[in-house]
Amino acid sequence: MAESVSLRGPDDQPATGRNWSAGDGLALALSLPPGRSLAAARLLVGAAEGGERPLDELEFPGLATDIGPQAGKKDALWQWARIDWTEARALVGVLVDATPPAAGALVPPRRTGARLRLFSNGSWLPLAPLDTLPTGTEQSFPAQCTSGLMAEMLIEGDAAEKRTGVLIPGTLNGRRIGLRFTRQPCRLSVAIGNEPPFFSPDGPLPEGGLVVAGLARAVNRYLSDHPDAATVPLNIATANAHPLRVIAFDAELDAPPRPTTPVTPPPEPTDQPRPGERALLPPVSGAPRLARLCDADHAAGLRLSPLPQGVRLSSVQLQLRNPGDAEARGMLSIHTDDHGSPTPTALICWPITIPAGDAPDWFISRLPTPRPMVGQPWWLVCRVEHGGLLWYAEAPCPPLVETAAQCRGDGPWLPLDTPAPAPWLRFQAGVLDPED
Repeated sequence: MAESVSLRGPDDQPATGRNWSAGDGLALALSLPPGRSLAAARLLVGAAEGGERPLDELEFPGLATDIGPQAGKKDALWQWARIDWTEARALVGVLVDATPPAAGALVPPRRTGARLRLFSNGSWLPLAPLDTLPTGTEQSFPAQCTSGLMAEMLIEGDAAEKRTGVLIPGTLNGRRIGLRFTRQPCRLSVAIGNEPPFFSPDGPLPEGGLVVAGLARAVNRYLSDHPDAATVPLNIATANAHPLRVIAFDAELDAPPRPTTPVTPPPEPTDQPRPGERALLPPVSGAPRLARLCDADHAAGLRLSPLPQGVRLSSVQLQLRNPGDAEARGMLSIHTDDHGSPTPTALICWPITIPAGDAPDWFISRLPTPRPMVGQPWWLVCRVEHGGLLWYAEAPCPPLVETAAQCRGDGPWLPLDTPAPAPWLRFQAGVLDPED
């Protein structure tokens, strides 16, 4: 019988292709053969069928205004109005039913509008993409997760006894505010058991689905801490009760471990070059002046030219400093190039640990195995999970280094702009020439 990986729901039945409510948490079980780990895993979750379609009816919840609650009143003079509901929902439309005050009415009436703020993740944020909307008709916009709305009333102003056409804060005769939502789950989070989430994208969950990034790495970390485990608890949660769908799941097992031999050779040092290595780049001289931050929210990388046929990349050296009080732990990874940026999936990655220090130093790290890098440009990327590192920069680029870039969070990779011209990050590589 072939070995496989399965994902099952709380009822111990396959979770794929089914709708689930995760408002109170959804406990799934990922099972795999004992002693094995994952080479890759793909979990796709999306809003349940019809989740992105707006609800048919506008909702008109009770609201509070600057003169008190609106309950029981047909209309009142507002400077602002606020609505709060109990859970985050995907808002796609708003109708502010308000007109110019009757006192001093003009023909034609003054233009009116409302400046909207949404309460999301503990903060009031402007409605995107445009926070000022006209009153009187429903306005639609891309779905945004929020649990509250604040509307500041705006009315056309005067200057030199003439209308300006510009909306300024003022008082409107307000009646009600209508809201339109979708059935999309909001603020998805995926975690291993009771650990902090390793995947928590912003915004509502699309019907087409999102791929849960980092699943294989999170599962393997759990298996490393629990070597006897054959089941990994996977917890999915959303900020509301609208159902999600487990659209697809597939996984690939790592190769089975090789049988142990009676005599195990001592491990090779990972912070020393392999015998026979030579330096790929000319030596770097001079004191460093600038550095790029690598921490949990910042990454940096270099794009390099392909290596000659038969030459294999064996080790890398980075000029780094750990300015913290404890050791910094992170990952180095090698990626192929995707239109000037590293591909999301690494060809190979391995951990690094850098002690705290007062001065920059060169730190060497072996690849797990020498690797040929031929045919296309490739990237070396440094990410830090605990603590922070400074990777020192230099100009201009030496031969074989094509560009240097940095990335914040899940944002785009952007080229370094200093030091100019042609900045790069101080780096050296150890390579092995073709065997005779």
